[in-house]
Amino acid sequence: MKRHLFFLREVRQVLLGGASYSTICACVASFVFVLLSINCGPPPQGQYHVPESALAAAENTTKPQSMQSDASLPKSATIHLQKLAYVRNAFKEPPRTHSRTGLADFHARTRGTVQHSAIISNCSLDVLKAFIAKGWAPIVMIQFQGRSPEILPITDYNDQLSEVHFQQPASSTKRRMSYKDFEASWNKSSRNKCVLITPQQLAETDIRNVLGNYLPKAAFQEISVLSR
Repeated sequence: MKRHLFFLREVRQVLLGGASYSTICACVASFVFVLLSINCGPPPQGQYHVPESALAAAENTTKPQSMQSDASLPKSATIHLQKLAYVRNAFKEPPRTHSRTGLADFHARTRGTVQHSAIISNCSLDVLKAFIAKGWAPIVMIQFQGRSPEILPITDYNDQLSEVHFQQPASSTKRRMSYKDFEASWNKSSRNKCVLITPQQLAETDIRNVLGNYLPKAAFQEISVLSR
């Protein structure tokens, strides 16, 4: 109220002093604005307009973790071949490794010793890791430095050491190779193929479902499977 009286006194002085009409109008307009500000109070909090694009961006950045993929590989995994008699049976005779078709020949020749076998093409190291994490020993053809190519199961991988381990099923001795050397040898020797020997027959759908537990779909989209 005191503020109103003060303002009225100021207007009266302006009028008495013979101020121009425009000055009086400006004073009156200011007085009305002050009254409205006092009576209406501050603007309500939290009721301002937010563009839809901003809301959409906020929803995308606050997506809950449950909506994201849970697929992930363990940092390491090991397979105990002594527990896998069906894999050992495939190595009762030494595999032949005379050409790049060595894995295909191995897959065909084991028909008499193992019931279920699948050859998977267009694999990656991560795909092999996923098989090991599942408990399947991927069989590959590789070449150690200064030696002839060999067909061996991979029994271990370790991301901390960046190594894979190989083992002859009839022996407890393991050999190791760095990820880098393995990928170079594997691509050269057998064009990124592997063989899986399992207790049950595996269709391509079964293999893709298992890989989906460990890897994003794009990581195994290119694989192809020939099983029996």
